[in-house]
Amino acid sequence: MCLYMTQTNRFWKFVGLSLTGILIFTGFLVFLIWRNLGAGQSRVLYQIFQENLYTLLGLAFLILGSLWVVFDITYNRYILPLKRMAAEAGMIYDSNPSHRIRVRGSRDIREMARVINDFADMFENLNKTITQQILTARKETEKERNLLAAIMGELPQGIVVCNKNGRIILFNSLAKSLFTPEPASGSSEFFLGLGRSVFHLVDKALITHAMDEIIEQMNTPDTSIGSFFITPIAAGRLISAEAIPVLDNERRMTGFILALKDVSERIEKYQTVDNSLKAFRQLIHAPEPISPEVMVASFDQMAQVIKNITFSSLPLTTLPLDTFLPMIQKKAAFQLDVRVNIFRPPNRLRILADTYSITQVFLSVFKTLASGTRMQEFDLSVSDNEKQIGFHISWDGTFCTMSLIEAMIKERLNGLPSLGYILKFNNARLTPLTRDKEKCTGIGLTFLAGKPSGSARKSGAPVISNSRPEYYDFNLFNVTDSVENVLDTPLKKLTYTVFDTETTGLNTETDEIISIGAVRIVNQRIAYQDSFEELINPERDIPIAAYKIHGISYEMVREKPTIKAVLPAFKTFASNTVLLGHNLAFDMKMIKVKEPLTGIRFDNPALDTLLLSAVLHPVHQQHDLENIARRLGVNILGRHTALGDAITTAEIFLKLLPILNSNGILTLKDALRASKKTYYARLKY
Repeated sequence: MCLYMTQTNRFWKFVGLSLTGILIFTGFLVFLIWRNLGAGQSRVLYQIFQENLYTLLGLAFLILGSLWVVFDITYNRYILPLKRMAAEAGMIYDSNPSHRIRVRGSRDIREMARVINDFADMFENLNKTITQQILTARKETEKERNLLAAIMGELPQGIVVCNKNGRIILFNSLAKSLFTPEPASGSSEFFLGLGRSVFHLVDKALITHAMDEIIEQMNTPDTSIGSFFITPIAAGRLISAEAIPVLDNERRMTGFILALKDVSERIEKYQTVDNSLKAFRQLIHAPEPISPEVMVASFDQMAQVIKNITFSSLPLTTLPLDTFLPMIQKKAAFQLDVRVNIFRPPNRLRILADTYSITQVFLSVFKTLASGTRMQEFDLSVSDNEKQIGFHISWDGTFCTMSLIEAMIKERLNGLPSLGYILKFNNARLTPLTRDKEKCTGIGLTFLAGKPSGSARKSGAPVISNSRPEYYDFNLFNVTDSVENVLDTPLKKLTYTVFDTETTGLNTETDEIISIGAVRIVNQRIAYQDSFEELINPERDIPIAAYKIHGISYEMVREKPTIKAVLPAFKTFASNTVLLGHNLAFDMKMIKVKEPLTGIRFDNPALDTLLLSAVLHPVHQQHDLENIARRLGVNILGRHTALGDAITTAEIFLKLLPILNSNGILTLKDALRASKKTYYARLKY
């Protein structure tokens, strides 16, 4: 919505007061002259006035009109251009060095604007030079930080680093996945993000106990420092956490690290083993006699359960056969001069095994067979079922002795344990195919089938980004939780939730919210990865006029959650922050009318970039998102999408922040007080 307003200007107040004063003074003089006239003179003047009434009134209006034109020309050619130059010069200095003054006025005013623009060119070039020098000076530091962040992203543990107040300053992708609820889990949203409190994710009492234990360890010489605990989290998982302190040069604790592992599956496996042991114990102590066959079968079943669980915890890899078998084929040809023919090429089949040791097993088998049969060519076929993958090695010609196969199973492989031990380690089995006890005519190898790669966490080489990763901000080490009133907190130290809504229309009483998008500002930076975006089922039709603006159709939101489900999650996302938006009164009213339905009430302090722009640039009449963005040099992407508009609003606010400070608006209280004085603050929805 584009809004306009008429500014009450001091100049026109002065003009009005001046004309009123002149009229009063003129009337007073006429009154004095009239009192000193004789009776005859009064009658003559009255007759002249009566005969020329319209002429005199026309002359008066002509004089007033002429004065108005003179004042209007003076205002538009001198006063208004000067006001705009002052405002736009401040904009160049504070937020947008590429902005240039374009005013219409007298020749002297235009010359002054040209001189200011020349200085702006010099300022912009100087600013670019200084910025480049700063970037060059910080380049090595940024490389080190980005290297650390890249390595952190590939650690096998979830890592969360906090300052001493529990505010998150770093986390890796695995930590983010640990605290993300499973789809359809029914769990409420708990968000992991920079600047957020870790106590919303992990019970504060546990961390406090861990910190007390660490402090006691630090006071005890020759004691390892760290504290362990296991706790359930809102995502429905059970995690094991190790708390490690972050110390400065004077061994004072400035923060702590939480190293996290998901132990839910491990606990379930222990429970399965316990159930198997209980069942076997009940079988042993059964009142009726149990046959040896049943006892052995029960024991074998229990042993298999324990074996499967034991081997499932080993660091085995899911190996796709379409790459693994060609590698075996090439190595056999290169190292052993043996040709391997692969039959029934595998289609997306995988085995669960250790890559290096199983490669050595295959090569050892082919080497032994080549030595025992004097053959240089073997056939390898693949079979599979849901749980196992089988390999059958065969050849034409003489057989291989069983004694040679038995010796191969006991032989150590290139510094590894014996082939038999390697097979046990990989939960695999080797079966000689024999016609009698002395002759081997084929070899069978059986492995557990691996799960599709999509079910496992993908990992790769750490990628060092040229720009700062989104998952850390070391400057937050220096941020402390202020105990003072949030209204007295400087604007630069606040955390903001910048949000926008898309609706079915502009009537706050009858229309519905169909999309909420939000992003956070932490430590004067936009945390792009810490965003909120939800489509909402309005449970009504979406008018074509609204669809043409935001492009959201009813088909897109039909299966989405309703406002009753989305607002609680958004309230959690925005907790302990200042709400920020553009024309925020409309969005807040749309949310407020849902209080009776959802039971959700937002009591966060709120700022509006529409009002702040009107405070800082009163000479401009247009304060819609597009015009403010153009003045401040902000590129608009994703216009009329809730998240896109929220990001644009966040960028605009960061541009306005230094201008607010230079105008003496330093704290949240200052910004709210200034906003209430604008014309737009009187708009009601």
